[in-house]
Amino acid sequence: MKITIEATINIEEESLPAIEDFGKWLRRERTRRGLNMKDLSQMSGVSNSHIGRIEKGARIPNYAIVLKLQRALKEVENQER
Repeated sequence: MKITIEATINIEEESLPAIEDFGKWLRRERTRRGLNMKDLSQMSGVSNSHIGRIEKGARIPNYAIVLKLQRALKEVENQER
């Protein structure tokens, strides 16, 4: 027997860049919200060093990491409103 589970994840109104540009986007959005890497790490559950490597373009994040980071940034944005 094969069971398939489908999940729909809504990225909301903010569109993400091409994965090759994600590090640049992440740094810009993180600093725009006044966060340092440690803050974002604590909020997202993604290690500080991993965030640094993503921002430098040394790592391409998988989908789960992208979602964790995007959700943390969105949470900060919602708190600012």
